[in-house]
Amino acid sequence: MSRSDKATLRAEGRERRRRPPEEAQQDEQPNGDNRRQEKSPAEKPEPPRGAGGDELAEIAAQARELLRSLRGVEAESVSGIGRANGGWRVTLEVVELRRIPDSTDVLASYDVELDGDGKFLGFERGRRYTRSQAEGAGR
Repeated sequence: MSRSDKATLRAEGRERRRRPPEEAQQDEQPNGDNRRQEKSPAEKPEPPRGAGGDELAEIAAQARELLRSLRGVEAESVSGIGRANGGWRVTLEVVELRRIPDSTDVLASYDVELDGDGKFLGFERGRRYTRSQAEGAGR
């Protein structure tokens, strides 16, 4: 091996050490072809983006309207809202049975799922409880 060949090999080694590991691996092809390849964008899931108060209010209103049209009941309150599977999950509290006194009303939690555009995906009734029941009691 000549001096110039050794110098070339040393220069290539220095160049490989300077590059990030993934870039160096891409350049080294099993067939000996060391041409650079274009990096393909990795398919990473998009991180959940935040939402402003106006957007959350709109999502809650859409969930309330969907529950009203499906079940024919008015949601008394929104007790939860959050991201779920690229969309939204809204928890609504509904009076299912009115009684006297009001503290004995039977309420239910409904989870309404919406996609990222606010379109209906599904809903499910969660637990039923009396208005006077403390959180966690009777579960």
